[in-house]
Amino acid sequence: MDARKPGFAFVLVFGIVCAAAAMAQSAWQPNPRGIGFGQPRSKQWVQMVSSPELAVKAASPAGKRDNVELRFSIQDGLHINSHTPHSQFLIPTTLALDKTQGVAIAQIEYPQGVDNHFQFDPKDALSVYTGEFGVLVRLHARPGHYVLHGQLHYQACDNRACNPPQSLPLRLEITAK
Repeated sequence: MDARKPGFAFVLVFGIVCAAAAMAQSAWQPNPRGIGFGQPRSKQWVQMVSSPELAVKAASPAGKRDNVELRFSIQDGLHINSHTPHSQFLIPTTLALDKTQGVAIAQIEYPQGVDNHFQFDPKDALSVYTGEFGVLVRLHARPGHYVLHGQLHYQACDNRACNPPQSLPLRLEITAK
């Protein structure tokens, strides 16, 4: 018998016991009804606060774009990563809009995040959004009425833990005159 196996088994058991003890002392525990902070999976921590009914100027022969700002509000006490987080391991906030005949999305512009330091890693700042923020959508639209579908993908966190990534479904009605 290899003399290293009993030592390895002790280290493995010791690690499992320490992990269980740490989980028992943690203030956050999964709720049997859901995940994250004990909320159901469908819980949204970000809401769109701008009107989903948008009036834009129809595309001119010169092909000018119209700008639409979509405003979002983050639940108090939470933050979400900006569109350009400081680490490749963090989930960026992104807006995706489905293709719709008659409407062309030229560009989506995100606000710059604010660098915040959190107690779990006081040395490194995270680029985040808090409170309310806007995303600028530059588009071309032919005259008419259109329904645009999409989603805002984000991950909401507090100062200690993060919820699983979420996607907020969007339905925008565009009238181009």
